Amino acid sequence: MIITEVSKLQTLCEEVSSVEEGERVGAQLLKELTESKSGIGLAANQIGINKRVCVINVKEPIVLINPNIVETSEETFVFPEGCLSFPNKHIRTNRFVSIVVEAENHEGQLSFTAESGDINDALECACVQHEIDHLDGLTMFDRQHIVEPYRAPKSYGRNERVTITDGTETKELKYKKAEKLLESGWTLAEV
Repeated sequence: MIITEVSKLQTLCEEVSSVEEGERVGAQLLKELTESKSGIGLAANQIGINKRVCVINVKEPIVLINPNIVETSEETFVFPEGCLSFPNKHIRTNRFVSIVVEAENHEGQLSFTAESGDINDALECACVQHEIDHLDGLTMFDRQHIVEPYRAPKSYGRNERVTITDGTETKELKYKKAEKLLESGWTLAEV
């Protein structure tokens, strides 16, 4: 049974005490994910287990036990996401273009990137971030891409008073008289 109650999903998950315990939780997650038929990833808290284990199944099944993202790219990308805990909800999220993950059941570090141009690489990279977010008590809504509305620059009437500055001197005058100074390097000052 997939948890849909937001308060239960916002709890920070506890680490598992052993890889064996994590593997048992991982097997349960993969079984649940297979039965869902529409998911590509699942975190333990989504089925009521408060442990740091998640699974991803994009190109192949991956179980991550006590995972942490240890490195991220500076660049992000906007990605359309859904979640088994929020059926029929789809949003656009901001995700890192590439990440490096450490997990107790993998020797060394795992790298995931969306830079290859392969949609499955981008999907896997976003999914790993999505599932580790669940373990950290975050949902896709915490990463939602918000588009700021475009605001056209304010236009001024010729007799409207404005304040301008050249960095050292400040003047207040009618916009029509300020235009020539604005063309020579002065800027409108915040008032």
